Amino acid sequence: MSDLPALAASGRDSVSAQVVKHLLDKITRENLRPGDPIDSEVRVGRELKVSRGSVREGYRILAALGVLEIGNGRKPRVLGASSSALAQIFGHALLIAHATPIHILELRRGIEVHGAQLAARFASEAQLATLRGLAAEMRGAQHDEARRIACDLTIHTTLAEASQNPLHTLVLTALQSAIRQSLEADYTAQRSDALLTRIIDAHDAIVERVCARDPVGAGAAMACHFDLSINSWSHLRAST
Repeated sequence: MSDLPALAASGRDSVSAQVVKHLLDKITRENLRPGDPIDSEVRVGRELKVSRGSVREGYRILAALGVLEIGNGRKPRVLGASSSALAQIFGHALLIAHATPIHILELRRGIEVHGAQLAARFASEAQLATLRGLAAEMRGAQHDEARRIACDLTIHTTLAEASQNPLHTLVLTALQSAIRQSLEADYTAQRSDALLTRIIDAHDAIVERVCARDPVGAGAAMACHFDLSINSWSHLRAST
């Protein structure tokens, strides 16, 4: 008898998952766009022949994930892609997986090398001007940690936007908190002026190649930047 409540809860979770899958399939099948209305809870409950409580739970799950907008008296609508829900998922996953700054750098390397190549092809003139200004400001902020970190982050997010691939921006924005933490740990660790200069030089090289519309050079410069950071962290960890 003691297992019955757990089984009941498990069954409800399973039904809610079916509701979630049904709604996601509908969004894909009907090519629904942000702002488009989607079926009401009542209609979905009738279609799937499941309880109103299970349907409501499915809608709440999708609302928490940033997929649907729901509210009392309003018809549910599809939301646009948002990094906020993804950020929470990433944050939880990174915590549970005990991700280190090196793990985050390795993940970013795989994404941002290609992103730099795309930025060299597709960046607007305004974005190139922004990158040049950020690189110059980062060099001027060598001994101002807060400004240097802000420039570092903004260079990378600007490159992601310039890639014209919305997934680059989505993932990088979702990882923003973890990236900032790793940057703060990186810069506040015992870093010599020479190493800080190398990091700033690496960003200069990336911006220079992107502004030169050189995809191969931009990707290589970004790879070198991450390799420098990964090697630096590896040496620091080995010495502690």
